[in-house]
Amino acid sequence: MLTDYLTLERESGPVQIKENNSKFIAYSYITEDKDQAEKIIHDLRKRYHDATHVCYAYRLGEGAEKYFRYNDDGEPSGTAGIPIFNEIKRKNLYNVAITVVRYFGGVKLGKGGLARAYASAAREVLDSSRIIQKQIIKKLSVSIPYDFVGELMGLVNQMKMSIISQSYAQDAVRMEIAAPVANYEAFISALTDKSGGRVKIDRD
Repeated sequence: MLTDYLTLERESGPVQIKENNSKFIAYSYITEDKDQAEKIIHDLRKRYHDATHVCYAYRLGEGAEKYFRYNDDGEPSGTAGIPIFNEIKRKNLYNVAITVVRYFGGVKLGKGGLARAYASAAREVLDSSRIIQKQIIKKLSVSIPYDFVGELMGLVNQMKMSIISQSYAQDAVRMEIAAPVANYEAFISALTDKSGGRVKIDRD
C-alpha cells in the first residue's frame, strides 16, 4: 500500500541556461489537477507572450501515475515536452509541472541539441527545488455523541489526524477528518472499539 510520495515543497525558478545564444528559462510548480496545471501554463504564456516557445510537462498522482501531459509548443516533435517529462520521472516526482520558455538566439540547435537543452533546463530547476516526502491523505466523516468528543480528539492527536470541519446537531457532533492513509484503518478500528459502536463513520 502506498503511504507517501515525492513532490516539491514549493515552486522554483526562474532558472536560465544559454545554448548557442538561445535562452531557456525554467520554472517548477506544484499542481494537483489538470485545471490548475493548464492555468499555470496559460498564465506563463501570457507573461512570456514574446517568447519563441513555451514548452512544458506535468505529472499527476500520489505515488501512482494518474495523468500526465507534455507539449513541444511548435518545436520538432519529441525535442521539448518528452525531455522535460523524463526529468520529472527521473526524480520520481508527482503533482509537479515544469515549464521551459525559449527565446531563439538565431542558431538552430538540431533535434539532439534541443532535447539536451530542454532536459538540462528542467534538470537545473528541479535541482534547485526542495523535494519532500508527502503523506497520502484520505478523508472520513464521523458523527459522534457529545460525551465522546474528548476520546475522539485524543485519538486524532495520537494518530496524527487533522480536523477539516465540524458542525453541531442536537445529539451529535459531525466532523470531517483528514487521515494519513497509513493510519486510516487503525483509526477507524480504534474509534469503533472505544465508542462501543456509537460512532457513525462515512468513508471518503
